[in-house]
Amino acid sequence: MRPSVLGLVADDLTGAGDSAVGFAAAGWTAVLALRATRLRLPAATGPVVLAVSTGARAAPDDEAAARTAAAVDALVAAGAERLYVKIDSTVRGSVAGQVDGALSAWSRHQPGAHALVCPAFPAQRRTVVDGEVLVAGRPLAESAAALDPVTPRLDGDLGRVVPGAVRRPVGDLGAAAPGTRLVVDARDEDELDRIARTADAAGADLVLVGSGGLAAALGRVWSSPLARPTTPPFAGRVLVAVSSLHPAALDQVGWLRNLAAAGVDVLTTPPEVVSPQAAARDLAGRVGDALATRAYDALVLVGGDGAAAVLDRLEADGVDVDGAVVPGCPTGTVTGGPAHGLRLVTKSGGFGDTSALDAIVRGLRDPAAPPAPAGSDRPHPLRHPDAAPRPTPKEAR
Repeated sequence: MRPSVLGLVADDLTGAGDSAVGFAAAGWTAVLALRATRLRLPAATGPVVLAVSTGARAAPDDEAAARTAAAVDALVAAGAERLYVKIDSTVRGSVAGQVDGALSAWSRHQPGAHALVCPAFPAQRRTVVDGEVLVAGRPLAESAAALDPVTPRLDGDLGRVVPGAVRRPVGDLGAAAPGTRLVVDARDEDELDRIARTADAAGADLVLVGSGGLAAALGRVWSSPLARPTTPPFAGRVLVAVSSLHPAALDQVGWLRNLAAAGVDVLTTPPEVVSPQAAARDLAGRVGDALATRAYDALVLVGGDGAAAVLDRLEADGVDVDGAVVPGCPTGTVTGGPAHGLRLVTKSGGFGDTSALDAIVRGLRDPAAPPAPAGSDRPHPLRHPDAAPRPTPKEAR
């Protein structure tokens, strides 16, 4: 049975957005809060997803557990009837701590609480096969997740990522003891849809732990007939701000700059800044200055820590999520603060091939435009976009 209010707790801001958008696309009202203290239940005639970011991905497991538990308590207080825990689709960071914290808090609301873990996101080429997370069919050690400068992940075995987890086929998700962690495979959207239908029947005791892939499948199962308003394309100026140091994000910046798109300004972390916290602070300051001195029609934020820092600098309360300009990259409007109403796109640093940022700009300006030529998303060395000359889009193909 579809809940009236779904609570969604995520380990970073872009992850909260790329999961909430799966419900927005299915007719839900989706509200993303920057922190649990800013949760608000909007006036809505249909189902609502309340999403909150804990920023816990890079935290130690005990701290991640505490942050996640506090967020779940706040979601329950706001009226959440079911719980979704958004983890990274390549299981980077404090996944075990987040699951522990969610179960400890939700069990106070649902004494039989247990978890289903499936971070598959086929639209981004992340699958779970035989209990292991794969990227484009290959182990995490051969993907850019292994090169992440903050939370690298070499091992995708979910039994080791989530200690004590038990593999189950999707058809056998019935009774489970409180506190149990069940790991389920998913190779494609059909398998995610089957998991979502099974999870729906399992009821509120089941805490769902996944990425934007399972969230979108749940949106399809719990779809609402209420249509969300569509936002027309525009030809205005776009500010792209990238705090992520992920190799994929750095290549995407190089591709966008080589295209020299008109009406697009790009801000990145200077090469000498290597701390993710310093990168987020630096970017937030420069975005604030840019918005104060020039009119922009849309803001694209790449990287969860930087996105949170930028919106905090802008004194925003959160984001009303309303769609996705490309898969995994939600659109919405900023709520609260001087940037209230500004069009916003958020993107995880690890999502997409080299043409992803160009595709976002194209999609903002003309949703019917043909996609940009696809670049490569194969593993590559970490490098800064200003560190060396970039190939042209023609050469990159």
